[in-house]
Amino acid sequence: MDSDLVLTRSLELSANRLRAAALVLALLLALLVGVLTGWAAVLLVGSVVTGLGLTCLSGLSLKLEERLAYGAVIGPLAVSVVDLLLALAFGLTLLTVLAGLVVLLAISVAAAWPARARLQEDLVDAAGRWRRAEPWPLWLLLVLCWPFTLVLLGQSYSYTSQGLIAGNPAVYADWAAHLTYAGSFAYGANFPPQFPIEPGHPLSYPFLVDFLAACMVPLGASLTSSLVLSSGLLALAFPPVMYLAGARLLGSRGGAALAVLVFALSGGIGFVFFATDLARLGPRALVHLPRLYTQDVSHNYQWLNPVLAWMVPQRSVLFGFSLTLIALALLWLALRQAPRWLPFAFVGVLVGLTPIAHLHAYGTVVALAAFWALFSPRRQWAAFFVPALLLGLPVVLWLASGGAAAVRLQPGWLADSGGNHDGPIWFWLKNTGLLLPAMVAAFAWRGLLPPALGRHLAPIWLWFLVPNVVVFQPWDWDNTKFFAYWALIGALPVGALLAKLLRGGGPLSVLGALLALSLMLSGALDLVRTLDRSVSSAPFTSAGGLRLATWTRTHTEPHAIFLVAPDHNQPVPTLGGRPVAAGYPGWLWTYGLSDWQQRTQNVERMLQGDPDTPRLLRLYGVEYVVLGPQELAEFKANQPYWDAHAQRVYQTDGFTVYRVPK
Repeated sequence: MDSDLVLTRSLELSANRLRAAALVLALLLALLVGVLTGWAAVLLVGSVVTGLGLTCLSGLSLKLEERLAYGAVIGPLAVSVVDLLLALAFGLTLLTVLAGLVVLLAISVAAAWPARARLQEDLVDAAGRWRRAEPWPLWLLLVLCWPFTLVLLGQSYSYTSQGLIAGNPAVYADWAAHLTYAGSFAYGANFPPQFPIEPGHPLSYPFLVDFLAACMVPLGASLTSSLVLSSGLLALAFPPVMYLAGARLLGSRGGAALAVLVFALSGGIGFVFFATDLARLGPRALVHLPRLYTQDVSHNYQWLNPVLAWMVPQRSVLFGFSLTLIALALLWLALRQAPRWLPFAFVGVLVGLTPIAHLHAYGTVVALAAFWALFSPRRQWAAFFVPALLLGLPVVLWLASGGAAAVRLQPGWLADSGGNHDGPIWFWLKNTGLLLPAMVAAFAWRGLLPPALGRHLAPIWLWFLVPNVVVFQPWDWDNTKFFAYWALIGALPVGALLAKLLRGGGPLSVLGALLALSLMLSGALDLVRTLDRSVSSAPFTSAGGLRLATWTRTHTEPHAIFLVAPDHNQPVPTLGGRPVAAGYPGWLWTYGLSDWQQRTQNVERMLQGDPDTPRLLRLYGVEYVVLGPQELAEFKANQPYWDAHAQRVYQTDGFTVYRVPK
């Protein structure tokens, strides 16, 4: 009895400490948001409140934590869509941003008011569960995930006397595109949206997360801050969303928490190289990890950790992953309750708005829902599919119109790429470690998953099998956009498997711990390395580039097209918000834009003063030409030519801007 009492008091003390840590973390987060965002906090907080109220339209009985976490994704989605419609009609201004927020807040209040008694019960229920420390797996996840997220995103950009510094490779490379798209909305009046890196082509990229960022600029946020804040809101929402959705699906809090870690820390067996590095470098390897352990193309390790491959660089997946999990959890809950039309209609509308946020999320939910309708037929599925297809398919067709198709057979995907001959089995074992066999075991273990859940989740294997045979985009590595959803949803049964093993005691617990370590070690090492600015940060643009971007925004017309070096970090498109004759060719190619090669070659010809330059300037509608370090050094721009044929309107810090005569 005494030992039981001691154990009970010890557990209560641990729970109290964990609660206190979670509370302190939440308070610090609120303070940080207020300090960093200023008036942009109005949009962030208002969106979350809006989303919380909108969950009442689902007609489903949800916990308060679910309403908050799901609302932190649903709200920004809804506000962004309404603000986009207003911006298409009236432009993106402070008035249109706030008008969209007010409209959605009114709808949210109207939805929540009839359910106020239920919401009060949810609050009382949540308080009781929190006093009993029932949500401790969620607290543990927040204590692990939120500080990392805040530190990583907090060092995304820094301004120094030398210029703008990017805090990690994803921010340096991929966020340049997001700066370009967000800046085109905030500063370039890019409505209806076109590719600012190839004017005339519709913006066939799910751009809603960048439009959300742009909406913060009229509220006083800088362009770089707006990217950090929009990613931050959705990144902080993801762990609780996946945990709560996983708990609904699996019926296991421990399994749901472990699923989040399995997905976020996955990364194969590259950790074997860490032992070699430790032996070679000694303690220095611990202070500054010398390499990535989830991606090493020379050894055909292609499976970059999900946080570094998708969640940080491809900002739109922060919408996509969460919306997918929310939709599946709500549909699963609707199937478990008495047949009602409202929940299916709510999820149908939510999914119908998804493609403009993330196209692959839309396809994943609609396809899985089709299987679920076969497995669990009922008339109410019509209420899901009608709005999901009527709202979503036009956006899908519009997004698909912007690029050329590049579907081709490539059996084995990258198993034999770069002169390697791994074969598919060894390739996937070394790239994902024991994730694949663990997933197979989890689906095969009778009784591990709730009744019928294994059958309902099993079609996700198609998201693994088909992309191993067919490549759907110009860059074959982009097939990871399909594998991502296989890993996301497949992590749920793997989490349940780990929880079962860890609770088994004795050898089973040891096996579970070793399996968890093997699944998470490589990813954890890479995430730790990403926080090390000595190996991750890089200059994005100089102080002169920042001044050029400011001048561009204040002294040129929003739709003026610039001729600049087609580099990813050229300051005019990324920070100046102006369209360019041709952007970074790597982006143009991966988007499937058909004439990217010719366009890039013509840019080089114009910069060098080719005899055909006057015709090409008219062809691309160029109004301004920039000659700076990139244009002069990389593309051998002909400055005497432009001195003779255009009007110099800006010159400082090694940058010269010319206005092209009409």
